[in-house]
This record gives sequence, structure tokens and C-alpha cells, in this order.
Amino acid sequence: MKPNLIKSGSETDASFSFRVDHLPCINNRWHYHQEFELIYFKKGSGTQYIGDSITEFSDGDILLIGPHLEHYWRFKEKYFLTDNSKPVEVYVIHFERNFCGNTFFNLPECHEVFKLLESSKQGVKVGASAGQVAECLIQMTNARSYERLALLIKALGLIAYDQTTKSLVTSGFGQTTVYDDKRIDLIVDYISKNLQKSISLNDLSEVAAMNPTSLCRYFKARMNDNLSSFIWKMRIGYACKLIHKEDMSMKQIAHEAGFRNLTSFHKAFKKIKGTTPLLFQQKITS
Repeated sequence: MKPNLIKSGSETDASFSFRVDHLPCINNRWHYHQEFELIYFKKGSGTQYIGDSITEFSDGDILLIGPHLEHYWRFKEKYFLTDNSKPVEVYVIHFERNFCGNTFFNLPECHEVFKLLESSKQGVKVGASAGQVAECLIQMTNARSYERLALLIKALGLIAYDQTTKSLVTSGFGQTTVYDDKRIDLIVDYISKNLQKSISLNDLSEVAAMNPTSLCRYFKARMNDNLSSFIWKMRIGYACKLIHKEDMSMKQIAHEAGFRNLTSFHKAFKKIKGTTPLLFQQKITS
């Protein structure tokens, strides 16, 4: 299913847009936009589709969605009833990377926020800092323009230093993130550019300029995952991205993602995504 490009725009007197939605049908379609989206579900629950992630959302959830990452929130049927006693209340902010100027997030003090914006390409669910971030967004309702700007910067800082945030999209679906480690960046970049090929440990050792044993330990320590598992996730993430294109068969998708046959593709897909490629496609296109 082809996603729709939505131009959210900004307020005429502000560097970013802020709104509070009370209807469950706002942007309830598969879409993306060029801006970052910070969204807080104060009241509302249902199923969220973000990239290749299909999970539930509920009251209190806060997410940061990067530019061009497809997403869609389907609210539960009860919110569409005319006599619903619990209406939707959703706080939404759209901002561009340079909303504070072209160089602001390149400052040393903004290093963690810069990393956060990069990781939002895979979708970020806020963890322990959700309560504090929610308070920032609620305060924006009655704040003046200067105060809103300060509150948004504060909210991004809270998320950036939250060690309990969670990425939603499988590695390989979104654009490659910056891991703040030159060797890891080289390895991930090599994997993403060679998914169709057979990727050997010796190849990666040459890229990282390390012997195979040291590389495996190094990668595991920094990524909390072993190399073979990470490569599988990259392949499946890329396959999920291809599944969104209705003009490709499963056999073509498996080949493009680097699987030798459909059997190994189905096995890996079910292990990582918990469902079959066909069922996943049906959920996306329904």
C-alpha cells in the first residue's frame, strides 16, 4: 500500500506546529511527512503501524517519528461512537531539523539530541521520561511562542537522555542510524549495501580492520547483539520495506533481501517478526 505524503506545515508565527486533536479520524491513513513528529496520546488507544512495526498504543504513550517514516494510528471502534464518554486527546508537534537554526543541533551541548533525531528514523517510543515529556507538551497549550520553543527543546533533551527508550522499526527498514562509533558505522553501512550478497565474517573483519574473534566481541559489546542475528534483522527489515510495494512477489522480495530460498526467508521472518510474510502483508494492506 503506497503511503500518502502529508504536508503538515508550521504555524505562521512559529518555527514548528503544535496542535491538540480530539477526533480519532485525524490522519487515520498510511502516511509520512518531511518533518519529525512528536506525539503524545493523553487519551486514546488502538493499533499503531510504524514502518514494519505493528503494536498497540494506549493512554500515556509518547513517540518520536522521523521524517519519511510511514505510520498510521487506528483507534479502537469505541472512540467513533457518538456517546463515547472518553474522547480522544492527542498532542502533536511537527518540526524540521533546523527549527532552531541550521547549526543548533551541531553544537557540542546538543550531541545527545542529535543522536536522538538520527535514531528517530526507526521510530522511538519514550520510556521512563514519558511523564516529564507529557508535562512539557501539556504546558504548551497555554504557553507563549518563546515558551513553547523552550518546552520543545526541553522535551527533546529529556528523551535524548532517557536510557529506556525503545526503537520500533526493525534494522534495515529505516535509513541507517548513526551509532556514534566509526567501526560500527562502517560495519552497518557495509551490511546495508551488500544485503543481496553473501556477507562473511572475513569481509566484515577487513572493513573494521579487526580480526574475526575481536570483531565479534566488539560488536556484541556495543550493539548487544551478535553479527549473524543483526544481519538477519537487517535483511528482514529491508524485506518488510519491500513488502509495502504491491508489485513484488514474495520470491522477488526474498531474493532482494539476500535469502537463497523462500523456506529460509519464511523461517527468518517468523522468528524475527512473529508472523509470516503473507500475514504481515495482509495486516499492512488491510
